[in-house]
Amino acid sequence: MKQRRIFTTPHTRPSLLSRWLGGIAGVLMVSALAGAVGMARAADAPVEVEGVRMEMPTAASFEAPRALSADELLEQGRMAVFGRDFSEARVLFSRAIAAGSTSAMSAMGELFERGLGVAKSEKEALGWYRKAAAAGDAGAQARIGFLLMRDGKPADQQAALALIRHAAAKKDAYGQFALGTLYMNGRGVPRDEAIAAELIEAAARQGEPAAQSVIGQMYLDGRGVPVHPGMALGYLTEAARQGDVMAQSRLGVLFRDGWGIERDEVEAAYWLEKAAEQGDRDAMTRLALMLLTSRQGASDLGRALMLLQDAASAGHALAQYHLGLALLQGHGVPQDPSQGLKLIQKSASVGLAEAQIYVREMRK
Repeated sequence: MKQRRIFTTPHTRPSLLSRWLGGIAGVLMVSALAGAVGMARAADAPVEVEGVRMEMPTAASFEAPRALSADELLEQGRMAVFGRDFSEARVLFSRAIAAGSTSAMSAMGELFERGLGVAKSEKEALGWYRKAAAAGDAGAQARIGFLLMRDGKPADQQAALALIRHAAAKKDAYGQFALGTLYMNGRGVPRDEAIAAELIEAAARQGEPAAQSVIGQMYLDGRGVPVHPGMALGYLTEAARQGDVMAQSRLGVLFRDGWGIERDEVEAAYWLEKAAEQGDRDAMTRLALMLLTSRQGASDLGRALMLLQDAASAGHALAQYHLGLALLQGHGVPQDPSQGLKLIQKSASVGLAEAQIYVREMRK
């Protein structure tokens, strides 16, 4: 087999690149001359330069990129939601809808239902769900039914339940999840946690993140299924990777406490941070408390206090209590006993046990 020659004195002999370019120029000149006398090679025929066989570019090499399909646009939109780029997600869902995707209509409705990058509006959400349902999307029918079961008038309940049952009967993942949730809470159907678990797990196996999150919690609590930390961890991890905030927050707690798994503060902080980024007040508070006890420096203290302030301003009782303590003691913030006590009393008034104990002790 021929070996490629390697020149060790590039300043005294032509470089491989310059010789290759020279060879190409020569080939093009010969090809042009041959074409003039009817002897041109096929445009895509290979050539040899310096003993190296190369394929020549053809017109097909310079074709415009293929347009994305409706399914590809939908998937990219979902990835944008996962990355919290909601403006891009909306653009991609719009393009997918224009390309004929009914699932993208449901995805657009979910942006409005959850207020992701747009003003939260159940009216707008229902509008998109109804468009998708009219086009035959069973999941959209279930979403309409679930919203009506939650917020609709009593007269709407039976019609809503029929929509959810219809979607579940068609093995639609969201339909199964919605019906399972109704059985778990006894809304419109008899309360039955075993049936609930069966339906919700069926949806979870199809990749529905909300169902994975709920069944994971059910395996932790032993509701409708035996207690099984391994199954719980598997489902919660799958849901968390898809961006489910409840699963992310719950995973953080599991790793923090080492419940059924090896304790891992790094993994705990990772998942709590993910949930906190999505505005979960429980996760903000838990992450702040981890940072306060880590004793790793001023940056951790500053981050912890910022998280507590965000959660406390949103009404989270535990965050109010710990921020109140920080203000009373001047821990990382200017000391303000009056404001600190107000926050502690506020958290005590909504039933936070440690705050109630603190207030009773202060009154003695």
